[in-house]
Amino acid sequence: MFLQALCVAIALQSSPRGIVGQQAPSLQGVAWVQSGGDFIPSIEKGKVNYLFFFQSWCPGCHSHGFPTLQKMVKEFPKVNFIAIQTVFEGFSSNTKERALADVKTFGLNISVGHDGSYGNPSPLMRRYRSGGTPWTVIIDKNNFVRFNDFRLTPKLGNEILTTLQAEKDYEILPIHRGGQEMIGTKLSEPIFGNFSAPLTLYRWWTDTCPHCEASLPALDSLREKYKDRGLKVVGVYHPKPPSKTINEQEVHVSAVSRKFNGEVVIDGDWSQLKKWWLESGQRSATSVSILVDNDGIVRFVHPGPVLFPSDDKDFAKENNDFQLLDRAIDTLLQPLKKKEKNDE
Repeated sequence: MFLQALCVAIALQSSPRGIVGQQAPSLQGVAWVQSGGDFIPSIEKGKVNYLFFFQSWCPGCHSHGFPTLQKMVKEFPKVNFIAIQTVFEGFSSNTKERALADVKTFGLNISVGHDGSYGNPSPLMRRYRSGGTPWTVIIDKNNFVRFNDFRLTPKLGNEILTTLQAEKDYEILPIHRGGQEMIGTKLSEPIFGNFSAPLTLYRWWTDTCPHCEASLPALDSLREKYKDRGLKVVGVYHPKPPSKTINEQEVHVSAVSRKFNGEVVIDGDWSQLKKWWLESGQRSATSVSILVDNDGIVRFVHPGPVLFPSDDKDFAKENNDFQLLDRAIDTLLQPLKKKEKNDE
């Protein structure tokens, strides 16, 4: 059976495995045995990163972990590949020397590290919540973990790396602002529609929120700017309190009066807001904006409460947030095709 080939870290089983959707922890503390060049190996932002955790005496590492890694290295020369022996057992056998020898056996000229010693099992394993070896971690260009699990087949690895390499580069908000861990994750379709457009921007708002009143015209300007390229902007009204009686006509009039002319839907009991936002982490505002592609993948998150363009230094933060969202949308959407001139 496959499980018999795995070296499982029993001590780690009490906590959930993997950290998909989270910012990738650094490789601090790893002892480097070999680097793929004249540099200290690290997770490189702007590149797709592939980490392979192994142990020299792990049968599964040699039967499928290393062979899969070998295939991926050949097929994806632009990916940052790093192999690290994450030792949690057999410390006298799983040595630095054996780690390097294992990598060379498969003809791999990539960075090789060693982490863990007797009395101090691999700290890196704990940071990534890996369940043992072989363990593969794939990190996107924005340093978010997109795959973090046991056995990775060559087919799945090819699909993930192809997708991540094709993703366009753009800047997101700082991690401490909140919600950035959602980027790259896949959402189920909302109760009030589907992901039919190339990009859909959902913004929760209400009629008693001054931040919403300041933001809605800015979001409508994005709708106008990018509608021909496939952007859809949806104003999601959520009454405060949730038990408030709702009149659909009044909601639409309220949106228009705030200079928003896009589609308006109602999240009367906040069920969608809770599912996507409030119950997925610690949140400081309900007026969130979430940019989603037609596959349901989150591409940008503004945690609220307000954003708009401005030349006033007092509103530098609001302007910067708006400009980042604007550039993300521009980067992600296909450019308009030039109209062909008719030959006369």
